[in-house]
Amino acid sequence: MCLTAPVRVISIDGAMAVVASGDRRRVASTLAVPEVQPGDWAILAAGMLVRVLDPETARQITAAVHAATIDGPSTDGGKA
Repeated sequence: MCLTAPVRVISIDGAMAVVASGDRRRVASTLAVPEVQPGDWAILAAGMLVRVLDPETARQITAAVHAATIDGPSTDGGKA
């Protein structure tokens, strides 16, 4: 299973960007979103930035992913 996640673009060098998610940094391709700029939020999937996000959307997705990974999925069949 592959999870896409919002990341903050730290810097760009050619078709590659340094991105951050929390304290973790990695390198990602910008080929699918050549308009991306340092400071932007974007969706990272399989090492490639695939969509630029507005900050509010990035915050909402990050909160939902955090809740799902920290709280875990429901085990009561949705009856809670």
